Amino acid sequence: MIKEEHRQRLKEKVLEIVETHPMIAAIRNGETVTDLQLVALERTMRQELGGGNVQLSESNIRKAFNLKVNSLLAFLRELMEIEALPDYQEVVRRNFEEFISQRQFNANLIRFLRAVQNVFLKNRRLEVADLYEEPLDRFGQDAVERWFREKQVDELIEFTERLAA
Repeated sequence: MIKEEHRQRLKEKVLEIVETHPMIAAIRNGETVTDLQLVALERTMRQELGGGNVQLSESNIRKAFNLKVNSLLAFLRELMEIEALPDYQEVVRRNFEEFISQRQFNANLIRFLRAVQNVFLKNRRLEVADLYEEPLDRFGQDAVERWFREKQVDELIEFTERLAA
């Protein structure tokens, strides 16, 4: 009984947000939305649904709805049956691909950046210190200094800040 009440409370709160969110209307109308708009939606949902008595998270979604999702966008796609709505991980991967393709990186740098992407997806944020910690330290303690100029590190951090949810 508690599970059903909790599920209903979660669903009502999510619907309350998405019914008024312009991004959902745009997606339903077949309009194009940018990846940064999708990140903003994920961020909004995390902020508005992550606290209080709702505490919507991937693990709570699994418990209440028996759905295994990696993001609130994925949950929203399932709940609202909006197939055109990509998962947050998909948005991040797409943006990392674009970030990498716009620069002249060698194979080592690309492998490192793919590992950075995985760290980012796990933490949903990235700080300079993360570039020197596990699992990125397997590239060597000085990998960042060997492969990147300070400006490139700043660009990477700024890039990930835009994608942080």
